[in-house]
Amino acid sequence: MTLRALLVAPLLAVALAAAAEKPSFTSGVWQGNANYDADGEFRDCTMTAQSGDDIQLGFVITKDFNWGLVLADEARDLPVGSTMAMILQIDQRDPIAAVAKVVDIHGLLIPLANSDPVIEALRQGKVLRIVTGGTTLSFKLTGTRDAIAQLAACVTDHLDSERI
Repeated sequence: MTLRALLVAPLLAVALAAAAEKPSFTSGVWQGNANYDADGEFRDCTMTAQSGDDIQLGFVITKDFNWGLVLADEARDLPVGSTMAMILQIDQRDPIAAVAKVVDIHGLLIPLANSDPVIEALRQGKVLRIVTGGTTLSFKLTGTRDAIAQLAACVTDHLDSERI
């Protein structure tokens, strides 16, 4: 199964819907949940936060430890299936080139490398800027260090509980 298939439904559902259930963890402005497939098998953990521009920013880690960043904005209609070249800029660090896929009329998926430089930049960063096609979006990374640690722990805990 592709990263896209694993990430699209759960994160966009969390990002676009007002979750009626209590999140499984909260860390500062971030709210996180474990997600399961139709058979009740653990799939991934997600965390989201609302920006000042009413755009949901979310992170996901699959049970295979694939990482992704999702942006969801109900005010924008995007062409599903298209891709967008993007630059991720965290504070004054070197820019990170990325390709986002439009996975929903209101949402983008940006696969991230599960590498120390990328994850460490997100943990330590203050501001994430995403630049694409003349548009720049800015997100404060308030509390991201603790939230990412809890997100990774969510995956580990749910994988461990499946092994019992």
